Amino acid sequence: MKKSIIVTLLLAVSICALPFVISPFVLFMLTEVLIMAIFAMSLGLIMGFGGLQSLGHSAFFGIGAYTVAVLSQYVTSIYILLPAAIILSGIFALLTGLIAVRNKGIFFLMITLAITQMLFLFFRQSDLWGGADGLGTSVKPNLGFMELVSPLSLFYFAGAFFILSYFVLRLFVNSPLGKGLKGVMENEGRMIALGYNVKKYQIIAYVFAGGLAGLAGGLYIFKTQFASPELFSVHMATTVLIMVFIGGLGTLFGPVIGAGVFIFLQNYISTMTDRWSLIMGLLFIVIVLYNRGGILQLLQIVGKKLMPSKNLLVDKKGATIIELNESGKAK
Repeated sequence: MKKSIIVTLLLAVSICALPFVISPFVLFMLTEVLIMAIFAMSLGLIMGFGGLQSLGHSAFFGIGAYTVAVLSQYVTSIYILLPAAIILSGIFALLTGLIAVRNKGIFFLMITLAITQMLFLFFRQSDLWGGADGLGTSVKPNLGFMELVSPLSLFYFAGAFFILSYFVLRLFVNSPLGKGLKGVMENEGRMIALGYNVKKYQIIAYVFAGGLAGLAGGLYIFKTQFASPELFSVHMATTVLIMVFIGGLGTLFGPVIGAGVFIFLQNYISTMTDRWSLIMGLLFIVIVLYNRGGILQLLQIVGKKLMPSKNLLVDKKGATIIELNESGKAK
């Protein structure tokens, strides 16, 4: 708990200081990074800690986005819009999760893909919410006492929800529920033998991740002012999947790094060549083939080489540690 608070405070200080050292264009991109990082962390939870490989996580993101876009025609308060996005996404995750988690591996993957494709076709063909043209809105985050209109205020707004999401995820992962979920991923048979209801753990994590993805979708509308059926597409589902793999699967901060790397490379490479997607695809292939731990693991390896640990001797019981001096003799 103490470590979670310290890490969260460091993130908060970093986000508060960033606008003073970066350009307005980078600030604009970082706002998107923070929002997509919440989305990526939610997928990273069920994949890296629950072993649920999903290609339908964009369904919850899209539901959250459309919820805010539609309701913003009637209300502007974030205290109604964002909770509604979280709740509706969570309910949909519960309904679909009860079906999806009954399956494993490729079958779970295909069911989640089929669900999000049905939503894609539904919103694309429905004229009620704009159809294929999408649905525009002019809503701004309304805190009740003020409306956030500047890019800087929107950055801090997204940053606040990112910090909150990261802190809650750390608590979830370190809780008995989170440890039980990881145990299910590592050895489901043993957890069943110990009397654990493994489906219950998976459904709770799936619903929690769905609600968090819905929050990210709602925040996304405040930035883009536009909801499109493309939010449910395979492209969006694979984009967030790539973010998780690039950053590092099985970690909380890995997806954050992956979201940042993906968005910055996409923006900068696309200014140099129209084939930016090919370069991103090659980068993804290289990481999957040669460093499945992602960028975060690569940074950890480099850090260990730059700061090698002291040579230690441990007795057979692991109780005695003798530090060696430079001559190799025990002190």
